[in-house]
Parts: sequence; C-alpha cells; structure tokens
Amino acid sequence: MKKNFRSVKATLIMGILLVSLSAALVPTTSAGILFNLEHLVEVNYEDITGIVAPRGEWETITFNLTYKLVYGGLFPNLARLAAIIYAGRPIVVKIVPIESPDWVIASVDQSPQTSIQVDEPSDLQARLSIKVDEDAPAYGGGYVKLRITVPQVGGIGKFETEVDVKFDPGYLPIVQPQFPEGEYKLIGPMDTAVFPIEVINMGNARTRVYFEIVSIKDDWSAIITDEIVLDENEGSKETVWLTIKPPKSFGYHDESAAIYIHYTPEMVEQPDYKGETKPISLLVESRGFSFIGIEIIILPIIIIVVILLILYQFVIKKRLRK
Repeated sequence: MKKNFRSVKATLIMGILLVSLSAALVPTTSAGILFNLEHLVEVNYEDITGIVAPRGEWETITFNLTYKLVYGGLFPNLARLAAIIYAGRPIVVKIVPIESPDWVIASVDQSPQTSIQVDEPSDLQARLSIKVDEDAPAYGGGYVKLRITVPQVGGIGKFETEVDVKFDPGYLPIVQPQFPEGEYKLIGPMDTAVFPIEVINMGNARTRVYFEIVSIKDDWSAIITDEIVLDENEGSKETVWLTIKPPKSFGYHDESAAIYIHYTPEMVEQPDYKGETKPISLLVESRGFSFIGIEIIILPIIIIVVILLILYQFVIKKRLRK
C-alpha cells in the first residue's frame, strides 16, 4: 500500500516537473495547443464626469485593476500545474498614456506591482492625472488613450490592452480689453470724446461680451456698444465704441469726469456659462470756453436795446423837437 502511494506521489511530482519544464522550455505557440498561460488585467474606472477647467488644477482619476492568470488550451489543468513554477515572481503592470489632443497633459503615477499567484487575483490601483491648457475647445470632447501591458514571463504570454478615458474641457471666459488711443482724453466743452476699445478673445469658445455704463458724473452723458460677439479662435477681436459728451453750458469750463464700465463674457452656444464681471474706467477732461447757451444772455440784451431804441424814437426825439 505504501509502495503504491509512493509511486503515485512520485508520478504526480514527475508530471508537475515535466509540465513545468515544458512550460518553461517549449515555445508558447507550440505549447498553446495543449495548454497555455496568459496574464489578464481587468480595468475598472469611470470617465471624468465633471468639467476639467483649462489652466486649472490637475484632475485625477483612479483605476481599479485586477491582475490574474488565465488557463487555456486542451488541458487547462495542466496549465494550472505549470503556473506553480512562476508563483511568487514579481509582476509590473505598466500603464502609459499613448495618445491625447495637443492641449492635454497626462501622466500616470508609479506602475502598480504584484506577484504571480496561481489561483488568487491581485487587486491593484493606479492614478491618471490630467491637465488641460487654454487651447482646449470648450466641451470639445477630450480623451486620453492608455496602453496597459504586462511583459512575458517564461511561458506566460505578454498581455496588452488599451482604454480611453474621456472628459470635457470647460469654458475659459477670458477676454482682454485694449485701448489703442489710451484711457484719457482732453477735449473742449463743445467737443465729443470717442474711445475705441478693442476686445480680444483669450478663451476657447465663441464669446458674447456685454458692456454697461455703471457710473458717470452728473451733467455728463455717455453711450457704449452694448454687446459684441468674438469668434472662437484665440486672438479674434472686435471694437467697442464709447462716446462721451461733457456739459456745454455757456462759459469757461475746466472739469473732469471718470466713466466706469462693466463687461461680462458668456459662451454663445451655452449662455449659462458666464465669466466674471470686470470693470473698466476711463477719464475725460473738458477745458475751454463754450458759447452754447449764450442766447440766454444775448436775448434780454437785444430786447433792452430794442426798447431803448423805441423810447429814443418816440420820446426823446419829440422832446428835442420842442
């Protein structure tokens, strides 16, 4: 009985050794018909559901990975026996970004490591970090393609797969006002100050910009282009016109006024996405003599002169004749 048990045990050991040796020495393509060993990495993740802000902070997505061996061929149990020779060997699951738009910066932290277990899967984690620059089109459909590989280990074939992580870059509501003729004008009280304001789109979508005069000195008046639309291309610009008129009452003037304006950008296609309201201030000085309103003074003088002439004709002349 003991002899039979020993012979069976020896047979099993020899079988394991033979299977293991064949797995180690025989090419994978030849052994694959009878049995084969393969790495398998299952990837579980969710796309970034929030908006990735251009010029913002790094966004991080966590991958949950499951590494295990899979057994195939005509005799998968033999493959399981062959796996014993590889048990405990270290494994590195390499994750590399291989494709993304030019406006995406992507990196993966240290590749997760584990060791080969015959029947026990290994749970691993990896983190992908994404940053978006200002050239990203708003809600243009960003993505990062990742390649996940495990190198061949002896008779265990190489594993490789690719996954796409999708996200949306946000709206960048940045416009830059410029003043080609300056922010100050000196005019006469009978003149009009006209300021061209060039507005440049520094964002990543078609942008409508609203303008509003929020403060101006009493007796002064001003009008401004109330809205413009800027094309999506960075650097596209339009001109806003601001016209300011000082008081024109008769007499000498030496006064100044500051005009305060607010502007607010919003995305044309999705007006709910707005930028921060920002201020503009300009200064106009009115200096000189105004003849507007002189008629108020001249008219009474003319009336008095006419009355005096009439009196002269009818009263004073009659007295002189006597």
